[in-house]
Amino acid sequence: MDRLTPVIFTDAWGSNVSIASLQGRDIPSPQRESELWMGAHEEGPALTDREGAPDLATLVAADPVAELGEHCLARYGPRLPFLLKVLAPGRAISIQAHPSAQQATEVRATSGNEVYVDDWAKPELLLAIAPFEVFVGMRDHRAVAELAGRLRVPRLTELVEKAAVSDDPAHALLGAVLATPADEVAGFAREVVAACVRLESRGGELGAAAAAVVRVAEEHPDDIGIVVLLLMHHRVLEPGEYIDVAAGVLHSYVRGLGIEVLANSDNVVRAGLTSKAVNVPELLRIVDPRADGVAGRGRVVGPGVEVFDSASDRFRLYRVTPGRALPGEHGPRIAFCLRGRVTLVSATRTLELGDVDSAFLPAGEGAVELQGLGEVFVVTVPEA
Repeated sequence: MDRLTPVIFTDAWGSNVSIASLQGRDIPSPQRESELWMGAHEEGPALTDREGAPDLATLVAADPVAELGEHCLARYGPRLPFLLKVLAPGRAISIQAHPSAQQATEVRATSGNEVYVDDWAKPELLLAIAPFEVFVGMRDHRAVAELAGRLRVPRLTELVEKAAVSDDPAHALLGAVLATPADEVAGFAREVVAACVRLESRGGELGAAAAAVVRVAEEHPDDIGIVVLLLMHHRVLEPGEYIDVAAGVLHSYVRGLGIEVLANSDNVVRAGLTSKAVNVPELLRIVDPRADGVAGRGRVVGPGVEVFDSASDRFRLYRVTPGRALPGEHGPRIAFCLRGRVTLVSATRTLELGDVDSAFLPAGEGAVELQGLGEVFVVTVPEA
């Protein structure tokens, strides 16, 4: 077992409170802190406590058989297949979608690293540990038409009506919104925001979605993404609820605090609410208007063990009550103590973890008992 020192990222959309509070540091933090990475991703590998403090990516690359195990190596190659994060947006993250592995591979065959940097899909699962506001998945065209009727923005109504005769109205409407001429975007966005201000006072699901759009507009004024949000489902995940986001699902995480586990990939295409590169043609190619995030809660699979079901073949996330063995003995694991004080006990080492501490368990670690009091999560690869 290896104690991990995670990497803190300081993106402009992060929070000055969330991660610092979890770790018991002074708030507000000097910079906005967006993510806490616990894994072997090359852009931010966690440090380990082995001699010389090598990072986890270096350890895996040096001996992938020992760290990942033969089954994991044969199935995924010589990289840790998953990444575990604490995600803490203080403002809306870009509207985006991820390609399937086949889509990424096809594009890379002709364009190299220009669009995608690896051949993997990037499925992800977000588990709320505080209320977490998201826009995930697209409304069907009938629902958008109802919303447009309530907002009474002439430009939006016209686009909705024109898209209605298309073979795929939801996709056609998304394309039409994103095709708004640059010199008309600000005016369109402002009309939508003004209409949302009027609608938010009406309450209900549409009122809550309109209020969320208004809040995002304070952070991203005059952005076409404000209009795109109207085409998406608005949700607030309560603590303990999660959403599983597969390839092709349009999504934007707005604000909150959560645990995120995802495939160890950088493949993302953005369409708004960002200062980073936007690739509308590719997003329209990979987005699936019928694909939605799958929401749920943990499912009990044994005494003191819950699994958060995912369609991904790269990871499984568990919550484990102390007094039990950690699941995932068949492959590499990361154990994360969100809060409390626990001890991991294996045949080779005893390791204590406190609040927001984590450890890497290589494939050969064997059985690991969890002792103490605390809330502990484990991510590993699915069984064959």
